[in-house]
Amino acid sequence: MRCIKQFHEGVSVAQILAEVVCHARSNGEHVVRIDDLAASLDDAPLLILNWIGSDTLRRLLRERGSLRPGEAITIIAPLISALGRAHHAGVAIGDVSVDSVAFDENGCPYFTEFGFAQLRATNPTPATIQLDEAFQEDRRRLAALSLGVLDAVNNNREKLRTVREFGEWLGDDSNTQAHDWAQEVERRLFSIGPPEPLRFSSEVVGAGESPSTISRPITADGSRGGDTAAGAGAPSSEARSLLALPPWLDGQLAETARELRRRSVQFVGTIVTWCRPVRARQWAIAVGGLVCVVAAASILAIEAAAEGDETLAASPVLAKTIDDEAIPTTEEVQLPRLPPEAEQALPLLIDARNRCLRDLSVVCLEEVSPVGTPAYADDIALIDAVLAGGELPSVMLFDAATAVETQRLGDSAVFEIGAAETSKPASVLLVKGEAGWRIRSYSLPD
Repeated sequence: MRCIKQFHEGVSVAQILAEVVCHARSNGEHVVRIDDLAASLDDAPLLILNWIGSDTLRRLLRERGSLRPGEAITIIAPLISALGRAHHAGVAIGDVSVDSVAFDENGCPYFTEFGFAQLRATNPTPATIQLDEAFQEDRRRLAALSLGVLDAVNNNREKLRTVREFGEWLGDDSNTQAHDWAQEVERRLFSIGPPEPLRFSSEVVGAGESPSTISRPITADGSRGGDTAAGAGAPSSEARSLLALPPWLDGQLAETARELRRRSVQFVGTIVTWCRPVRARQWAIAVGGLVCVVAAASILAIEAAAEGDETLAASPVLAKTIDDEAIPTTEEVQLPRLPPEAEQALPLLIDARNRCLRDLSVVCLEEVSPVGTPAYADDIALIDAVLAGGELPSVMLFDAATAVETQRLGDSAVFEIGAAETSKPASVLLVKGEAGWRIRSYSLPD
């Protein structure tokens, strides 16, 4: 089977050739392969790609819900290797997301989308990768993808701490600029445990249980017909097999679950037998009485709450205290609804940031820069320095009127801000998320 990719009319020949070159340079394991070039009946260019499959990483995470630590290694490690090979060939992939990663029939991940790829310097040095924003963006996107995979590894208590520390390290953008970033990711990744084959469905046979065991019917007492002593000790459900419990402990849990099911069936049967002689009229009277009791209790609770509110309003001391205090409202720190375009949202974000710095408001900054971003950390450090007795430098207050957009990549945009006489103006990076455009990082002018 082959996959045929046809381009829209607005795509230029140069863009198509650039994508083909990026494909060819990145050719190798875990990257979709171009088999041929062709043209449609109306002379539209076509790419004949190797067929990988229809299972994307997003679909896998949605259907599985949780992953084993070894499965996370099987997903992330090949992508790290393929991205390093592409960068070495001078290709920045651009679109690194859960939708652009697909799996073949063997469960191997592949990069499938090169429509946003860029040709950069071939055989780049570590310093070049550190300074090239396209390479750094690839690393940040792969780190975010890896964090999403690690979030699904939530069922192994022994490795939970290691996974959490690895996720915190991946979430730090400063680590992506290290020359040994790929090696450090692989080292931390394989410290979680050995890799395991990837499964595409949660309804699979548990370890140690044969398909013939699953196909046997369940008897009235909750056990499988024909179970032996050896079969009772094997994991009997996917939920328990995900915990990777020892066979003897898993067997005890299976026996306990069967006993609980048997007792619950007996209890329900006893209740039904006891209630059978009761007439329908008596049931109706009982339900009506219960409804009356609940209604009376609700009315009493509402009246008690109303009396409490009247007492609060009648207290002059408390009312004066509430009126005199300057309690900040949510509207004082929330941004107005930002426009969808980055150049329109930038002035609002810059004005809000300047106001937050002048007011020394940490809560206000959370609406301008997401918590944990470099911009948020730098502004918090600046506020702490001012509160400790320092002064607010005027260079920290940007002027949005001098902003010029210099780069746009997907949901991120870079603006330069500063006067013409400066050797290097300030730069501000905006990233669009679920809450709209926000300031992710900035650099000061020289």
